Amino acid sequence: MKIVVAMMFAFVLYFVVTGKINKTIAAMVGGLTLLAIRIFPDPYEGLKESIDINTLLFLIGMMIFVRVMETSGIFEYIAIKTVKIAGTSVPKLFFAMTFVVGFVSAFIDNVTTVLIFIPVTFAISDILSIDAVPFVLGEVFASNIGGTMTPIGDPPNILITSAARIPFAEFAKYMVPINLIILFLTDVALILAFRKEFAKKFSKEFLSRFDESKVVKSRRRFIMAAIFMFFIISLFLFQKQLKLESSIIGLIAGFFGLLIFESHEITPFLEKVEWEVIFFFLGLFIITGAMEKVGLMNDMANFLVKVSSGSMVTLSSVIVWASGIISGFVDNIPFAATMIPVIKGLPAINPQFSNITPLWYALSLGACLGGNLTPVGASANVVGLTLLKKYKGKEITFGNFVKYGAITVFISLVISNVYSLILLRIM
Repeated sequence: MKIVVAMMFAFVLYFVVTGKINKTIAAMVGGLTLLAIRIFPDPYEGLKESIDINTLLFLIGMMIFVRVMETSGIFEYIAIKTVKIAGTSVPKLFFAMTFVVGFVSAFIDNVTTVLIFIPVTFAISDILSIDAVPFVLGEVFASNIGGTMTPIGDPPNILITSAARIPFAEFAKYMVPINLIILFLTDVALILAFRKEFAKKFSKEFLSRFDESKVVKSRRRFIMAAIFMFFIISLFLFQKQLKLESSIIGLIAGFFGLLIFESHEITPFLEKVEWEVIFFFLGLFIITGAMEKVGLMNDMANFLVKVSSGSMVTLSSVIVWASGIISGFVDNIPFAATMIPVIKGLPAINPQFSNITPLWYALSLGACLGGNLTPVGASANVVGLTLLKKYKGKEITFGNFVKYGAITVFISLVISNVYSLILLRIM
């Protein structure tokens, strides 16, 4: 049975990487096939054991929440306000835009963040006659770095924190500071790489061309959206004290948001839920559950123990670098989903690995930050480069992207590796 399940996993991974078949179809067909051939003696029990319902419900709720919030204009308002606060310095504007993109990406999906901020960036580049490329790269990198900061910022983090039962505030406490440092150093590296563009100056007159009030169609709706968003963030921050699962908070965000803002016509919002992503996760959960059932995860855990020679220091470093490099070329979601049961199984194999908590952070840092390595490493990269080509007529080749992405990822993984070793000592 191990060979059959391994072949099915390889089959799905091949189509996820190549895109020759839609990844959701590949994952669902793979998962359903394993159920049909009775990898699990009782398919229904197999579904119950494999599927992380907490993750799926959380994703559905938060997808609805983001779409509801978009109608208030609050995200566009934040983008324009950022431009005005930055003043007349191009480096200051760059720092302001990337840090706000990072902050927003910590709470909403990276693709939505990029879709909101990059059009504003194009308007700025046109008015100032500066190259949009460094800004697009900076914002794409920032969205992936920002998404690493919280349990809800990037899908691998949703999977990791759900499996490890790490509360929002605890995860953010360890991840926000280190990722702010990584973001700052990434910005510095890009400013040095594009120093000619960043040496330009502009007058305050250009700021008057941006009017944040135009994106707010209803002041009442805008204020309510801001209050409701603050309420939801507060629920996440006090999740441990409130003893609420992430899925419950996500569903509160989505459906209470609909109740407050769209209590009659909800079909358009339900249609905007990325059901393709939900079913991709569903298929993936079944496959990884089957891998765990037949003992493949245990084999992988044994291999990690062997490679690390029983050393937590070596193991943590291997996880950071392996997940970082692999996630630059392969979707980080299936990688994280595969690694979670492997890490969970380590204590049973070797008592030296009894405290696996630091390894969850190592996996998150590597899997999320590695997406900046190549144009296909993260969805935000693909969207950002597509917008750049469509609206500015500029194309960043795979090689050029990697030139800047490799610097970013190298900085990120070196810092993450050192930080993961610090966590081993303090946790």
